[in-house]
Amino acid sequence: MTRALAGLALAAFLAGTSGAAPALAKDRVVRLLLDGRPLDRPGAQVALLHGGVVYGDVVDLVKAFSGLLTFHGKAVWVTVGDTYAIYTAGSRTARVDRYSVDLPGRCFMRNGDLYVPLSAFVQVAKAKLRVNPAHTQADIIVNANPLDE
Repeated sequence: MTRALAGLALAAFLAGTSGAAPALAKDRVVRLLLDGRPLDRPGAQVALLHGGVVYGDVVDLVKAFSGLLTFHGKAVWVTVGDTYAIYTAGSRTARVDRYSVDLPGRCFMRNGDLYVPLSAFVQVAKAKLRVNPAHTQADIIVNANPLDE
């Protein structure tokens, strides 16, 4: 009986310390809209709530803004309009133009895709971000008319 309980306790401990698997289970898909149009695709996870921060798949975000991107190992160089940024998997800082910028969370890889904090990306894209209180939907707003501000 004691061996069985010890075995169960060990199994529970090992399951709780397995590293990435529990963190992935906590991630939640966030619906992402750009000027009211969904960026989500069937089967794709364009935006995620990860560690309390809303992230976006950098490839999908750059496509949505007709930008350019280049992969350099764990880093991705992004150009949107006249602004460039460098995001690196595992890093909590990004390079935006000539400046180093602190991010609200670390960029991370998931299923081969790099996710970056949406709040940092919208600054590069010169857009605004609005996330609902439940963190189930994020809206990226591009101001087409500067007189509307």
